[in-house]
Amino acid sequence: MTGPELSIVIGSYNQKDVLERVLLSFNEQKTDRIFEVIVVDSSSPDGTDKMMQEFQAKFLFKPIVQENNGKAGARNRGVREASAPLIMITDSDMIAHPDLVATHLNAHDKAKSACCFEGVTMNMTHLHWPINDNYLYPYITKDYSDGDALGWYYFLTGNISFPKAIFDGEGGFDETFQSYGWEDIELGYRLSKNGVPLRFLKNAINYHYHVVTKQEEIDRCYKKGESAKLFLAKQPELKWFLGLNPISRMMHPRIKKGGSFYSKMKEKWLPKGDASVKGRFAFWFLKEHEYLSGILS
Repeated sequence: MTGPELSIVIGSYNQKDVLERVLLSFNEQKTDRIFEVIVVDSSSPDGTDKMMQEFQAKFLFKPIVQENNGKAGARNRGVREASAPLIMITDSDMIAHPDLVATHLNAHDKAKSACCFEGVTMNMTHLHWPINDNYLYPYITKDYSDGDALGWYYFLTGNISFPKAIFDGEGGFDETFQSYGWEDIELGYRLSKNGVPLRFLKNAINYHYHVVTKQEEIDRCYKKGESAKLFLAKQPELKWFLGLNPISRMMHPRIKKGGSFYSKMKEKWLPKGDASVKGRFAFWFLKEHEYLSGILS
């Protein structure tokens, strides 16, 4: 038996039930090519370890449990354990379309040089299964054509593949990122500076089985700001990209959390919802305020 052509790396924490759905979706892949799935679980207390030990995989399956060292640490461990020359990284709540593996492998077969491929992650307006297209929308909203070049800021690890060698050459993800977000895009930036292309893979689809509430999205923006602060320390030339322009620096200290304007946004405008201009503005403002609070902390 030959080794796998593709190693799929998934970091997980407290996602037992949806992770099982994800693993089942890899059982249903329409390909005869050999691939492996490596799940690195960060010592979840929800029974993930037992579920993985009992799971009946139709693919090569390597479950790993380690101390919680963050998302970057889990993914780096998974890539180190990978046997294939190609890596795909996805998440423990991303359910694979039956053609996902074949589409990524075929793209690398046709690539003339080392390349990263970003697929299509479909978000859900509400949880449902089986899939109903009426309740889906793509994370990348711009209408790119298959094979189009993408900016490094689209290096998003819900649905991405690349040669293991280029990942190893960059030293993988920076494990000092311990808060929410940016560790994947920061790696994408490093790869872009070395001339590694990132291309859009329009038919590589998975489904994000998770709906984030508006308040959850607002709250996580503070943690995203904390990660952006680390990104900025590593790559100070990106201060404008990361939102640290003179206007934001000037305005943020003047709008106090809990003050009259902030309270008006949260308590009066936000509940108006997406159908209202005021509701949409409040949602944007509250996310931006939390993000800047994190990066300026």
